[in-house]
Amino acid sequence: MMNIAMGFDSNFAPYAAVTIKSILLHNKNIKFYIMFDNLKQVDMKKIDKLIKSGENCSAEWIDMTGKFDHLSAGDWPSKTVYFPVALPSLCPDNRILFLDADVIVTGNLENFYNQNMDGYYIAGAQDLGMITTYIRNDLLKSNTEGNLNAIDYYKKLFNYNDINDFKNYINGGVVLLNLTALREDNIENKMYESFNRIDFTFNEQDCYNYVCRNKIKLFSMDDVLLILKTHTLQKLPDDIKKEYLTGYNESKKHLIVHFIKKPWMEPEEKIPYKSLFYEIKKQTPYKFHTSSKEIWRFRYSKNAKYLTILGQTFFKEKEQNKVYEEIK
Repeated sequence: MMNIAMGFDSNFAPYAAVTIKSILLHNKNIKFYIMFDNLKQVDMKKIDKLIKSGENCSAEWIDMTGKFDHLSAGDWPSKTVYFPVALPSLCPDNRILFLDADVIVTGNLENFYNQNMDGYYIAGAQDLGMITTYIRNDLLKSNTEGNLNAIDYYKKLFNYNDINDFKNYINGGVVLLNLTALREDNIENKMYESFNRIDFTFNEQDCYNYVCRNKIKLFSMDDVLLILKTHTLQKLPDDIKKEYLTGYNESKKHLIVHFIKKPWMEPEEKIPYKSLFYEIKKQTPYKFHTSSKEIWRFRYSKNAKYLTILGQTFFKEKEQNKVYEEIK
């Protein structure tokens, strides 16, 4: 039996359904831990029925309403970003895989799920986006200490001095948690304590990397591929960008695909794995759901110009996704 956790509200329910269906297409014997707030009953019923359609699959529904109301979610519109922190208390088993609701799975997870986690609290994929944030020295929002530049923020909090220090900094959207080790060392409470005294810019992701440092395992790109935003790729150093593009190979199918660049929010037709995402979506209860971005997309700037209405493109200049074509 595999434990898989997700956390979402009704805004992300249609995309969570795609994630769940992609899992069920290739896997069985799964217990889903569905953490939620602001989730409509109609969405709960749809997703519960979808989960039960899988072979020997079940769901435990966990209402997280109010649990993290005292914390700021920054630019993120929901407190669901904090939900995975509570998993050591919620799941009694020795491990669990947490997935964001913008993920698809392309194959059997059994070997990936059962990988050796001895000596590690958590495993995740390197977050190349943080390297771009650091290189640009972005201004990061703070609720308590005033805004800080990225270089100053990561120097002060993590003692990072250059981009090489981000090699073991992981993205929080796909993480395998060693629940036994987390409970033994009281990591959940240490994270709550850290939230109370540190104003993390990137919420639970920064906190995981801060509290679990030195006990973080990295996924390979074959196992977990992050579909990066175009501006992230363009700003990466050439050697890192080349390594990423060389490791990206849609034809062989990466096991887990995490859409940092959302298929339902971007106008480009060539977003990697976009067609597979919509193929899976057609097999969910939300096959007719369309986001506002899918109905109407407009931009007119020096970086891009496009107008798309109901899937019909009237004009588009400067293909933003060209960077993914460099290895074709």
